[in-house]
Amino acid sequence: MSMVSAKEFSDWLRLRFGELNEGVALTRQDINQLTGRQNFSSDFVNDIHFELMRHGLAFVTDTSREHFYLVPINKQSWRDRLEQQFEREIFCNIIPLNVSSK
Repeated sequence: MSMVSAKEFSDWLRLRFGELNEGVALTRQDINQLTGRQNFSSDFVNDIHFELMRHGLAFVTDTSREHFYLVPINKQSWRDRLEQQFEREIFCNIIPLNVSSK
């Protein structure tokens, strides 16, 4: 098996898992096996991430670089999300005024 480039691997990931809402996890060993590499650098991971970001996906790793995650990007602004949450909380916390107290 020949070594797979970052672009080839990112295309493979996108085609197989790009539609999943929750994403997928891979180990370093998984990536070695799937790409035909014995090892890979952070540049390889960065290149995969770069290729996938154009399609609304992120490829990130944990601090030990043993586990990798392909996750969809939510493009909603944090501010919009917070405002929506605030609006829901206001409506949920309204107490009717016509409730008689005993």
